[in-house]
Amino acid sequence: MFCPKCGKKLQDGDLFCWNCGEKIRYTGQDVPGKPERIAQEELNPAEKEWKVPTYDRSVPEKGSPSYDWRAPVVKETPYSQNVPVQNSRSGGQGSSAEDYDISKLPTKKEQGIRSIYILDFVMRMGRKTNLPLLAYLFLNVVLLGLVAMVIFSLPLIWGIAVGFLFYLASVSIALSPLGELMLRHQTGCRKIKDPAVIERLEPLFREVYYKAKKKNPMISGDVRMFINEDESPNAFATGRKTICVTRGLLNMGDEEIKATLGHEFGHLSHKDTDRILVVAVGNTVITGICVMIEVGVIIMDAIMGIVAALTGNDEGVLIALFSALSRALTLLIVRVFMKVWTAIGVALCMKTSRGNEYEADEFSCILGYGEGLCRVLSFFGGEKPKGLFANLASSHPDSASRIERIRSFMQNSVVEGREVC
Repeated sequence: MFCPKCGKKLQDGDLFCWNCGEKIRYTGQDVPGKPERIAQEELNPAEKEWKVPTYDRSVPEKGSPSYDWRAPVVKETPYSQNVPVQNSRSGGQGSSAEDYDISKLPTKKEQGIRSIYILDFVMRMGRKTNLPLLAYLFLNVVLLGLVAMVIFSLPLIWGIAVGFLFYLASVSIALSPLGELMLRHQTGCRKIKDPAVIERLEPLFREVYYKAKKKNPMISGDVRMFINEDESPNAFATGRKTICVTRGLLNMGDEEIKATLGHEFGHLSHKDTDRILVVAVGNTVITGICVMIEVGVIIMDAIMGIVAALTGNDEGVLIALFSALSRALTLLIVRVFMKVWTAIGVALCMKTSRGNEYEADEFSCILGYGEGLCRVLSFFGGEKPKGLFANLASSHPDSASRIERIRSFMQNSVVEGREVC
């Protein structure tokens, strides 16, 4: 049997096309060897079993000292007998450069006023789902306004206006290629130079990229993959053209990696990275102000220490004591404020983040990686991410809730005959 959409040859019992993801609909006579279990699941979708694939125990488990991700494994699938998983260095079925040539896909761009990205960004921030982000943005602007009012002796309204213009300029820079480069540096993204890692990840990345761009031509035609040294199995998207995988993700199987990449392409497709942008810019600006305050306090403490030394009497001792206490108290207040401010930002972003994560999960499912994504989520809980993205990850829904929604979405797609690509 062949796919009615792309014409690729299918195996008996395939529910989706392995190349384009097209839903395969059987009439009963189309595939003589169609497993009886599939027919039962289509008749009784509520009783469908979701079988998590198991791996040949002759292959060392991931994370063990003897584990080698280059070794082929045997995977048990829900609808077929045990078949070997193709090693990524050979590309596997349908993963050649001809099949997943990104340059052959068109790239659509916004029209009219939305073609100016900063204006498109502002308009999207006005959505109801982004109200928590707007509240965080407003608090940042007010804080910057108060700082400007103190430094430049401005009235409150003028101070807030200066804070708004400064924040808008910061967001504009962050939206530029220079800003994306800065975000890569901030999050530890590095070019992948290891030939073995490139040989393994590049075919997987190209496959997922092709399917994602075919689903949404608005995705940039110049998305690049990077890596950082975090040992937790994860990935993140930032800016408009960056997906970064962690070193720990290499310990996962190929299907799990593709599912993770599909999730991150979902964020690029929905432009969720702008949410990260707002938080990152806010954190950077406020952190800069706090650092300047700390430096100022240290300088003042040094000056007071010199004055105390020159005084050389009981009054000098009191000056030195007062200076030390003032410095300690100010630094404590600044650092507590930073923790509280970060917590406020995460709390305000939490509701928006949850919705975005669910939507990105569904995007990965639509690309055909739902089961792999469930396995990745079930693996979470060991190594924890670090840095700014650790704070953002803390606002994500728990893995159990996400797995439940993924399976529900996949089941409903089969029942409703929802189109996937």
